[in-house]
Amino acid sequence: MSCVLTVTAIGPLGVFTVRGQTAKALLWLSDAGKRGVTAQEVSSWAYRFSAYCWDLRHKHGLTIVTHKEPHEGGWHGRHELTSPVSIVEVKQPKKAA
Repeated sequence: MSCVLTVTAIGPLGVFTVRGQTAKALLWLSDAGKRGVTAQEVSSWAYRFSAYCWDLRHKHGLTIVTHKEPHEGGWHGRHELTSPVSIVEVKQPKKAA
């Protein structure tokens, strides 16, 4: 029985599987397309969104570009997945009985 979201995908380095928050981040990035995703947009669940992007970049060879968006008091990053990625399978966590 799986208690964690699991995503299997095909990226530049071939087939890979990610779990948990990194899997959720991959789905969000994939769905967002050119619009990209900010940490604020996923703040209800992704407390370390940049770290999940780092894992996808460095462990799975994905290209994720971070665009700087200025705002009052500084800037924030908008992460855009630019690598071609095909989602093969999404396994949702099983609900406890």
